[in-house]
Parts: sequence; structure tokens; C-alpha cells
Amino acid sequence: MSADTDIAIIGVGCRFPDAWTPGEFWGNVRTGHVSTRELSDEQLRAAGVDEAARSEPDFVGVGAALPGAADFAADFFGYLPPEAETTDPQQRLFLEVCWEALESSGHPARPEGPVVGVFAGASPSAYMQALFAAKAAREGLAAAVDDFDLHLGGQVDFLTSRVAYKLGLRGPAVGVQTACSSALYAVHYAVLSLLSGECDIALAGGASVSEPVAGYRYVPGGLMSADGMCRAFDARSTGTSFTSGVGAVVLRRLADAQADGDTVLAVVRGSAVGNDGSDRSGFTAPSPSGVADVVSAALRVAGVSGDQLRYVEAHGSGTSLGDQIELRGLADGIRATTGRTGFCALGSVKVNIGHCGSAAGIAGLIQAVQVAHTGVLPPHPLFEQPRNPGALADSPLYLSREAGVCADADRHVLVNSMGLGGTNVAVVLGAPPAPTRPSAPTGDAVRLLLSARNRTELDAMSRRLADVLDTGELAASDVAYTLRVGRQSFTERRVVTAPADQLAAALRLPRPPAARTVRANRLRPVLVLPPDNTAEAAVLDRLRAALGPALEIADQAVVPAPPGRFTLLLGDGTSGRDAHVLPVRPSADDVDEALANAWLHGVDVDWAALPDPAGRRVPLPTYPFQRRRYWALDRIGPMLAPAAPAAATVPVDGDADPVEVELVRIWRELFGVDGVGLDDEFGALGGSSLLSVRMALEIQRSQGVLVNVHRAGGSQATIRRLAKMVRGLRGAGGAGRGPEDIDEVADGDGALVDADLDIDLGPLATEPAEVGTDVLLTGATGFLGAFLLHELLATTSGRVYCIVRAADEESARERLATTAEKFALPVPDPERVHVVLGDLSDIATICATYRDGELARRVGSILHCAAKVVFTEPYRTLRQDNVLSVVDLVRWARRHGIRDVGFVSTVAATHYALGTDGRILETREQPLDPLQGGYGVSKWVAERILERAERDGMRIRVFRPGFILGSTRTGACNDKDLIWAILASGLAVGAHPLDDRSLPMAPVDHVARAMAELTVSRGAAGRAFHLVDRYAVSPRRMFQLLAEAGLPTEATPADDWQQRVSAQALDTGNKLLSTVALYEQEGHELDETGLEAEAWQSWLTERGLRPAPSGELLRTCLTFLADRDPAFGELLNNLLKTTNDAAEVR
Repeated sequence: MSADTDIAIIGVGCRFPDAWTPGEFWGNVRTGHVSTRELSDEQLRAAGVDEAARSEPDFVGVGAALPGAADFAADFFGYLPPEAETTDPQQRLFLEVCWEALESSGHPARPEGPVVGVFAGASPSAYMQALFAAKAAREGLAAAVDDFDLHLGGQVDFLTSRVAYKLGLRGPAVGVQTACSSALYAVHYAVLSLLSGECDIALAGGASVSEPVAGYRYVPGGLMSADGMCRAFDARSTGTSFTSGVGAVVLRRLADAQADGDTVLAVVRGSAVGNDGSDRSGFTAPSPSGVADVVSAALRVAGVSGDQLRYVEAHGSGTSLGDQIELRGLADGIRATTGRTGFCALGSVKVNIGHCGSAAGIAGLIQAVQVAHTGVLPPHPLFEQPRNPGALADSPLYLSREAGVCADADRHVLVNSMGLGGTNVAVVLGAPPAPTRPSAPTGDAVRLLLSARNRTELDAMSRRLADVLDTGELAASDVAYTLRVGRQSFTERRVVTAPADQLAAALRLPRPPAARTVRANRLRPVLVLPPDNTAEAAVLDRLRAALGPALEIADQAVVPAPPGRFTLLLGDGTSGRDAHVLPVRPSADDVDEALANAWLHGVDVDWAALPDPAGRRVPLPTYPFQRRRYWALDRIGPMLAPAAPAAATVPVDGDADPVEVELVRIWRELFGVDGVGLDDEFGALGGSSLLSVRMALEIQRSQGVLVNVHRAGGSQATIRRLAKMVRGLRGAGGAGRGPEDIDEVADGDGALVDADLDIDLGPLATEPAEVGTDVLLTGATGFLGAFLLHELLATTSGRVYCIVRAADEESARERLATTAEKFALPVPDPERVHVVLGDLSDIATICATYRDGELARRVGSILHCAAKVVFTEPYRTLRQDNVLSVVDLVRWARRHGIRDVGFVSTVAATHYALGTDGRILETREQPLDPLQGGYGVSKWVAERILERAERDGMRIRVFRPGFILGSTRTGACNDKDLIWAILASGLAVGAHPLDDRSLPMAPVDHVARAMAELTVSRGAAGRAFHLVDRYAVSPRRMFQLLAEAGLPTEATPADDWQQRVSAQALDTGNKLLSTVALYEQEGHELDETGLEAEAWQSWLTERGLRPAPSGELLRTCLTFLADRDPAFGELLNNLLKTTNDAAEVR
């Protein structure tokens, strides 16, 4: 290789015995620390080794445990507890290590960042084998073989793709399986991928976790040593000692790394791979010629002669045959270019930590990186006498128990790894070059930017960073630079500003004024120019570069700032939470402070895009994961313990329901626990979506019927409910044992729901060669539909066909115009809006016959908004309008090859996700709420039908709005929504109820625009969108917002408040007060953030929209209603006029 093909190692992450971090690992090796040691009786008992086995003379109770092997940052990476437990610990830890390696390199995964590849291998998982064995023992071999959870969580095929998925990496994700040499082979192929241009950055490494450490029985002549120690190349060595380890390095083309200011730890100068072929004594035996060929090839590729080597990190397994053959192969390979002897140190990290299986090669490489980086040669502990003194003396190599130092700038290190089956690999490392980019300049004060998911993790990060700064090894300015360009931004944010020598103290006690901490919301930047437009061009260029295309430029500030904005004012003004004032001619530090303040409050800042990104990326502490124990072996008992006698059957009463008894048995086996009650909830026991599938199949095998756990309540499904469903499906007519209104979904319409779920949709025709560009819209005469029509006309260029119930076309157009006027919208353009006469009951016929098939020829997308929205009606009443109309519309679309459909559903069609603590996820699949009324059930069924339509090629988008607020432009809102009557009534009586039930919501113009644009966006297909703000708002909070807008009310207990409303209703006869007086303050409990709403966040950010309600918006909506509806005007007109007059006086 040459300077053009050199590869830099710029980051490391690892977990090895006695070492959580690379720093701890290197410290242990440097001091000759040996991690293998005698295991305590407590450790062995916990691993299932009984007293009799421990007493056997050939039992070796020695090993090295991996710290935190059972723990995982599941919440950080988005894993539910059951999913975490059925994921191989090797894959869990490798995911964490890859995150840490990327962070240590200063290149966290970013969607818009460099293309990152992943190359790695893993060992067979003892943990997953134990789960498989437990499953087979409980349910039989076939059940274990068919367990998809175990396949998905345990197969090494998914090691790299899991990392790519969770970290959002877009480069190649390649599994490399060559036994003990897998991880170093992965490095070789990562290098080739970088050189070919497949990726810009590559992660390479491996994982091997064999826990709990249980000792073993020594077999003379076998692989394992007699005393549990690995004494590579020593005369006393009797074998190896297998242990656990996980590691990854970050690789980048050297030229790119230097140009970007990366810290280069070492340089990969060359590598080579090969196989011994058949020239060996057996399949598992290595070949000296095979090793020599690969070593000499690696040196040749690197352009390095043997006498430039200063250290060889050998495979060093400690077996008699392996060590002798490797030593011969290494000596022959190096001797190809030098005749010198005894000049190159030899070692193997296996002496320190044991043999890490498939991760052995990465352990050796990480150790060698430190040698290349520092020139410190590690000691070779436990060494006394070489196994073959003559062979060693005649070779270029030597062994030493003492550490050494190599100060040669031209020092090189060779890493060798051998796998069972003859797979050899060698990598040549060189010392890192001097940095080409200077450190960042340091001013009077340094500004550090930190962020985390929550305050606990942010404080931990601050303390870790303070410890690093205390060492004085890194320039504070480079630390500041790395935190900006080398870390992802999370919600909890902190800016610490202090002189360099005071930063550590400020981080440990993060208090104002040195430290400012904010829980940020995503904001869009607005730059307000001075009135005379005298801003310096250089300042504007700097701000534009940092804030990117999201930056809006205005001539004057809007007070108060629009929702979702952060204002930067050049000139006069007042700084605050959503605004920052800069001098007209700001200094560089003024601009930096402004950008830091904007970032603190939620603005995305591209620090690397600044015109002068001065500074170096330096290794800093990585994210302080909050880990918990996820270890399924805790439930299934010691892995090595013999099977216990079968437990006696739990006695049941003579009249116990046989279906319930059988379901109890199934649940006990599924969850691995004995204490399962009839009313225990599926989610509370750890149920997942995949587990629900297995349960349904077990019930089908046992009872002969196929049940849907979602129909029984999803995460709230119980044995009692399922048993009633089973009896109903079997026609047994058994009486339910519990509240009748809970089990039977949709007021007794369960059988009808089941029939509709399986309704035939007809074949899907081939998509036309020229797909239509027009849109078919239903529901255009409703509140949301009117805004949808307006937004479709604004965002598309073709026709919009509207299905309207009317006697003739003129009447239909009049209905559209009247609706638009009602909601303060312009009259729809008659040239582009075409009306299709009819209603939902015969939608397919209407579409087929309109203008001799014109819709089939011209329509490319359908936006189905029409529905019968009545929350008090049963499913059977709503079925025709809300379900069968969807079926008819889909059948018509499928007949004509129309594939793009946007469906307006509702958050009422969702329920708590399996395996979560009362959280509704933004997924297509949703459990059915057993308490849901007919409207929510009808939308749920329609969504399931559309999922089936999607399986063979239709492109479906599901939109789930919550409560739809009025327009942010006009306040136009739906007077039929009860919340407006509640707000008006509260203002009229001067009080509001202490009602903290959360309502997810968003303004109608935001919701309609999103639906219109996403319906015609291919990237939105297959997704569900919860079109609400991230934070739900309670009625109490809405009244607080109104108070901020000048309409205060008194907080009152709910019952007292309702009595006040009732009294005024009797006095005035106002219909709104009368309605609210009968308002039942009961309903579902939902946390403020219990409804996930992430899918449309990037869409909102790109358009600078913020869906959170404000007091001004609520006031504007109530004003809109008061101006148009006498019932609202009667309650509000005087109050609104009084507060408006007071505001004008102020």
C-alpha cells in the first residue's frame, strides 16, 4: 500500500474481561494484568455447577468474566424488555460497542453524514443455545426450531445488519465467519471496502460472549489448559482458556481522516488473507506455510520489510501444536525480507484475557493499535521458558516479561490471527502521522455543548468530561470542537461557558451563569436583519452556513415569535427563550454565542459547515448508557443444571372451565412462570407481537380455533377474555366470567368484525404505464375535508375529483363553496375541482360510471377522508360507511391498477403496544382496545383491510389525527367538537376543571397539508402517521394557555366546576352550557407523551411548522366561533371585547 491507500484507525470501542473501555483494557495489558482467575463457589453455583462436579479432580474452576454481560441499554436503542432478553448478548454488546467506537472517533452516525459500513463476526451463542434448550424441554424440539424470536435474536447473520438498522448506517453490512480469525478477517474486508469506495467509514470487529463462566473438565491433549491459564509460547502451556470479548474499530481513508482533523491512532498499511488448504495434518491443525504465505503477503502489500517490525501480536492460542506452527510460520514469513534475529517483540493478549473466540482477532488488533500509537511494548505475563528455545532464538522474534519502549517513528506492528479450518489473516500497522490540522484557538472562555436523553445521563456525561479535562491531556478548544461536530444532539441540552481552567468545576456543578440547561424542542431559525440592512456579509455567510436551508430571513421581528421558531435579531431587541439579540456588527464570539443559544433551545446547527471549522476531533468519554439486566437465564434456571422433576399439576376446582385451564398452561409455558392468573394482562407479563403469534398458534393447535390477541385487547388481553373468545369461536355457548361489556368487542359485533377482516378485495391489476396525476378525494364537505381540498389544490397541479352527495353538479359545487366559506377558505377553483355525485354507500359504482371511466384513466392517488363520525353508535351501524365503503373503494382501485391511497383514520383506532407500559407506538399494526366504541373499531377494521391490500403491491398511508385544532391562520375550527364548548363554558363561568386527561392534538392546516403532501409522496407509503404534537395537552393546560393569552380562569375541582356550569345553564338556557353540564369526565388515561408521534417530525421541521397549541391560537379559534355562532357569541363576545380593549390600553 501507499500513502494513497493507507487506512487510518480513528476510533475504538471494546468490552473485555476487567475492562469496560479501551483505556482500561490498554492499562491492564500495559501492566501485565491477567484477568483469568479462580472462580468462587458462589459464581460456580450460580452457573449451575453443583458440588459434586466442583469436587472432581479434573474440574478447572478458572475463568475470566465479562463485565456487564447481562446488562443492556435497551431503552436507548429502542428495545422492549422481552425483545432485549431474546436478543443474543453478543449482538447487544456489539451494538453498544459500535456506538462507542463511532463516538470515540468523533463521527456519530448521521443520516446525512458519510456512508458507514459494518463488517464483523460472532461466535455461536451459549446464551441462545440455553434458551433453545429450555424451549425444547418445555414444548418440544419442533417448537424450538420454529421459534422466530430465537432465530431473529440469535443468528449471527443479523449481527451487522442489527447495527446498521439501529444506528442508521447505509453502507455494506457484512457478516464474516472464519472461526477464531473472524474479527481480523472483517478488518481486512473493511479495508477493501474503503479502498473501493463502497463506504467512507467502516466499523470492523467481532463479538464472543460465553456467560456465565462455569469452568470445565480438563481433557489431556484437548484445547483447554490444565489450569485455566493461557501461556502462549511458554513451555508450561497445556492449552487455551476460552473467554468473552467484544470489540470494534473505526476505519477511514487516511487522507480523509487527516483533512477532517481526526485523531489517528494507527495506520493500516496492508493486510492479507488465505487458507492452509489441504497441506496440514488435519482440518483443525494449522499449517506453517499457510501462515508464512499470509504474513509475507501482508508485508508485501504494506510495502514494509520484516526488519521494520517492532512487535508482533500473535494468535498465541497456547496449545502445543498451534504455538509451534504459528511461531514457524511467523518466522518464515518475516524472514522473507530480513535475515536479522531477535529484534522484534512477540506477544499475545490471550495471556491477559484468554481466547475470545470470534473476537480474538479484534482483541489482538486493539492491543496492537496501542503499541503502534505509543511505542510501548507490552510485557508477556506468565512467561518463564519458551516452548522451543532454539526455534525462537533463530527467529526475528523474542519474548519478554518486561515492558519495553520503541521510539522509532517508523515502527510497524504485525497482527496475526488463525481460525480453525485454516483461515489465516495478517494486518500490518504503522505509527500515526503527525496531525496536519492545528488545535482550535482558545479564547478567554471556552463554550462546551453537551446533550443527552435525560438529566441523569446529561449529568453523568458532564462528570466524565470533567475528569478528562482535569488530566490536562487535551486542549479545551479541541474538546469544544469535538462536542459540536462529533456528537449527536439529544433533547436535554447544556452549554457550559468558562475559562479553560474552570471548565471542569463548572461541569461538576452545572449552575448558572456558567452552565445553562434546557429541555429543547425542535425549532426553526429566523434571522431578523437590521432596518437599514447593514449586516456584514461575512456574518450572514457564517449564519447561513451553520443554520442551513431551514433558516428564514425577515426584515422585522414578529412578536410574539411564531410557534416553532427561534429568532436571531441583528440590532435592537430582547433576548429570551425563543430569541437572541446580536450586535449589528457582532464579533466571532458573539456569533458563536448566538448559535450556541439557538442550539440549546432546539435549533439544528451544522457546526462542521462553518467557513472555518478549526480544530481537531479528539477521543472523549462516550455516552453514559443507563443499563439494566436483561437475562432470560434468570428465569429458566442455571444453564448447566440438570432438569428438575416435573412440577405437579396445579389443582383446579371440579367446575373449572377447561378452556381457561388449557390457556393457563399455554401462558405458563410461553412466559416461563408458574403464577399466571385468569386476569393477568399479556403485556404486563412481557408479551410481544411475536409472542402473540406463537400464543395464537398454540391455542389453534389446542382448541382448533384461531384467535386474534388484538381483538382481546392486545397488551391488556387476559386468559379470561381469550377463553370467552375461544368458546364463542367454537360455538360452545359458554358463559363469560367477567364484565360482559369488556369481552365482546363492539357491542356484540365480534363475529361481524371477524367476517369483515377476511372480506375479499379482488385481484390487483397491473399498474398503468402512465400513472394518473389527479387525486380522488372523499369527504370534501366536512371540516377536515375542506382543508384537504384547499391543500391539495395548493400542493398538486392536476385535477381533484370530489365525491359529493347532492342532487346535481351545481348543488354539489355550492356545497363545496359553502363549506369553504364556513371555514374561511377560498372558493375551490372550478377549473381544477371536478365533482362526482354520490355518497359512500355506492362508491364503487360511482367511480366506475363517472364520465365513462374517466376516474380510472386520470386518478393516480386516492385520499379517503369520508366517514360517519358518531362515537355512540355500534359497529354494525357504522360498518357500511366506515368499512364497506373502504372495501368498495379498494376493490375499484385494484381493478384499475391504482395503487396510492391515503386513509384518514384516527388515534381511536390505536391501543397500548404489546410489551410497553401504556404507550401507543406509531406502527401500522395496532391492538384493538377492548373498551373502544363502534367508531374506533370501524377505523381499526378498515386499517386491517388496507394492510391486506398492501401485501401485493398497493401503497397505503394511514393518517391518524387526534383532536384537530383550528387553523393557525384564521382560527377556523369545528364547532361540533366538544372541547370548544368546554373552553367557552369555562370562560363564561370564570373557572376551569382540574381535568388532566391528555388530548393529542394539532392544527387543522398542519394536519391537512401533511395528508395532502404525504398522500402523493412515495416515501410515505407503508407508514402510519400520528398527526399530533409530541406532547398531548389536557383541558387544564388549555385553560392555562388561554390565561397566558389574557383569558384567566380559576382552577376548580371537576364536580364543583360542573355544578357552576349547570347553574348558569339553567339561568341562561345556553345550549353549549347545557351540553357541557352533562359532560362525563371519564375516559382513557394517556400520558403526556404516551402517543408516539415521530413520523411527521422531519416533515414539520422542513416546513418550519410546530403543531403545539398556544394560548393565542385557542383564543383565535374561540373568537372565530363567537363571530359565527350565536351560542358561542352569547358566552364570549363581551369577555373577548373586554380583554381586547384592555390589551389595547396596555
